[in-house]
Amino acid sequence: SSFLHRSSTTPFLFRDLCGEIQLASKIIMAALPDTIGLVGVGTIGSAMIRGLCRGEGKRPNVIISPRGQAKAAALAAEFPDLVKIAGSNQEVVDAVPCVIIAVLPKQAEEVMSELKFKEGQQVLSVIATLRIDRLRELASPATEVAIGVPLPAVAHRKGATLLMPAVPFAKTIYDELGTCVAVDDETMFKRMQCMTALMGDFYKRQLTAQQWLEEHSIPAEKASAWIGSIFATMAADSAEAGPETLKHLVEEQTPGGVNELVWRGQEEDKNYESMRYALDQVHVRLMTGQTDASLAPAAQRKP
Repeated sequence: SSFLHRSSTTPFLFRDLCGEIQLASKIIMAALPDTIGLVGVGTIGSAMIRGLCRGEGKRPNVIISPRGQAKAAALAAEFPDLVKIAGSNQEVVDAVPCVIIAVLPKQAEEVMSELKFKEGQQVLSVIATLRIDRLRELASPATEVAIGVPLPAVAHRKGATLLMPAVPFAKTIYDELGTCVAVDDETMFKRMQCMTALMGDFYKRQLTAQQWLEEHSIPAEKASAWIGSIFATMAADSAEAGPETLKHLVEEQTPGGVNELVWRGQEEDKNYESMRYALDQVHVRLMTGQTDASLAPAAQRKP
């Protein structure tokens, strides 16, 4: 198998215009690995491979584990010239210079402890609850490791991924799949990671709006098409948000208009306060692996 041509990094510190995000290294773009392995062929792992194989330029060869048999077979059928199924997880690790670990959080310790990695190998985890220090221990003697938090949209090369630390090979992979925000501080990473938990809430709001339209005699096909497109349109204005963008977008809603009517009603009903409680609960889960029921929004709102 081919090995990645690694680029050098030049250490330095900088802050963005408001001094809110600090990175610890300036990344010189690395080449996309010629061959990538995937251990754990679930929803996220499959989405990453689809995105990488759908590229218009260089596309890596991919060796995937047999875990997730149906999804593995689907990838091999969709990309027969690029994707091959190995006989075991260890066969994947033995065959590639770059390994993506995408098993379920509860399987991470068991699966990774049974694998023998190589010195100089690159290991990218997408396991939300795995800490960076533990990843380094499990991936030893490999030292070039990173944790990414991609979302399913990477399959369409439109994902937004949070990465830690800002290592070149991982940044290159996620830049191929959309946009990547890389940080080197784990405390910052865990706080930012909480935002990925809003995906279900986002879709639930869309579903609620669709159902409301259907309840008022709008055909399901029309309702779903309109909800999907209008939410995408609204999100477009904040896709490249700066520190003040979202504040300005809220403030520019017409005073006394229907947009202000909705957000003020939600605020008076304490729905945004409820979101803060939910994010607190998510943060505890990510830091400890445990769910604290006392932090749930319904519990917090009781007198």
